[in-house]
Amino acid sequence: MSTVVGIKKKITMTELARLANVTPSTVSRALNDSPLVSRETRDQIAALAARTGYVINASARSLRRQSSEAIGVVIPLRPESAQSISDPFFLEMLGAISHAASKRGFDLIVTLPEDASESAERRLLLTGRADGLIIFGQAGRIDRLNALGELSDKIVVWGGKLKGSTYTLVGSNNRLGGRLAAEHLIAAGRRRLLFIGDNTLPEVDLRFKGFLDAHATAGLRHAPSRILSIDFSSETSFSRIAAFLPKAPLFDAVFAASDVLAMAAIQALNAAGRRVPEDVSVVGYDNIGASALTVPGLTTVTQNIRESGEIMVDLLVRKLAGETVRSRTVPTSLIVRGSSIPNV
Repeated sequence: MSTVVGIKKKITMTELARLANVTPSTVSRALNDSPLVSRETRDQIAALAARTGYVINASARSLRRQSSEAIGVVIPLRPESAQSISDPFFLEMLGAISHAASKRGFDLIVTLPEDASESAERRLLLTGRADGLIIFGQAGRIDRLNALGELSDKIVVWGGKLKGSTYTLVGSNNRLGGRLAAEHLIAAGRRRLLFIGDNTLPEVDLRFKGFLDAHATAGLRHAPSRILSIDFSSETSFSRIAAFLPKAPLFDAVFAASDVLAMAAIQALNAAGRRVPEDVSVVGYDNIGASALTVPGLTTVTQNIRESGEIMVDLLVRKLAGETVRSRTVPTSLIVRGSSIPNV
């Protein structure tokens, strides 16, 4: 295979094939990562294309394949919540999805419908702007997602397994995660656990039920007064928690339904003169990157964000190829750091 240096003009596939000493069809297959072409040849052609500035005619290929070569990501933002796309969990999951999609030749289209009645799913799919969709969350949307009919062959949803859902789901075992968090706190000698999170949201409710399961197994009763119902917003969570502390019932541990809420709780507790973990143990949920950087490090339930993004893209691409796939639950485990036990 020849090496070309200094080519300035935009070249065609035929010219690239001649330079590579292969047929145009081989170039096409190689640049589409076809297994019919050896890995060595694919790598050589990709390197030659990069050096010569060859660019695939995306619009023409899209017409031939009837593909937009894009995956849509729908992140519904509830109007009553101050949560935004800047939420660390959203950003890390988008990064994982983007990485997985790029490896398969797909771009991302991100849409943030704020109106609960807006059917972003149908709009993106029926206009052909996206080949398939990854949708974050199910709150208030289960019936609509079930009603997508044949379009459900083009979606994967991030969230917990809920009764009545008929679409493909990927998510952590939220109930197990809640149970693991509470079991850990109880094993550490804590008996008065405060739950922070909005359990009207499906995934949060599953985490809360697991939290209650651990109490029941330990023969403990969880007082309803030890629930602080707030959403995931990083903008308001600190002030809400700080305002709650002076009037809160006695508690010696916190399980927060997200790492953002847990980190806000640590800040509020420190501001109130309560030491973490000496006075109050704290556990979060998600294992975002920042959770290991707090002081002390945050004990949390991991959702394996990078693996989850890879799984969602893989299942969606397989569905688009006509395969039958099943919902997946990513491994759910507790990451113990210093916020829950002294000297960890």
